[in-house]
Amino acid sequence: MSIVQSILGAYSVVMAAVVGVLFFLTPVYDDGGTGYPTWVVVNWFMAPAVLIALAASFAWKLGLNRGGAGDGDLRRSIEVNTLFYSALVLALWYLSNWFGDMVGREVPLLWSFIDPLYVAVTGACGVRLWRSAGPG
Repeated sequence: MSIVQSILGAYSVVMAAVVGVLFFLTPVYDDGGTGYPTWVVVNWFMAPAVLIALAASFAWKLGLNRGGAGDGDLRRSIEVNTLFYSALVLALWYLSNWFGDMVGREVPLLWSFIDPLYVAVTGACGVRLWRSAGPG
């Protein structure tokens, strides 16, 4: 299972980096008149990382109560809950706007919130997945 976690974590971190770079560079090379063809392609690669972050953070949230520690580790509880609810908001916004983009009903301003949240959530979940995979 650790090799799968490593692959999923690496994919999430790479996609977070790609989206972060594109978020800043898009105004340099595209004025919007072309319909942002780069993002049309990148959105397909972003979707798996959103689902990975949602599934992984949900598994971590379920694991909070399985450890038997109870409310002893407040820091871990806050971290896991923050990741889960951030991933949930990201998934709702991203999937809604992406599907809306496909049928011509997107909210363009929402991408300005989705992309930075995407970088933070998928990056954090990716790093956590990578680290939890262990040394090999």
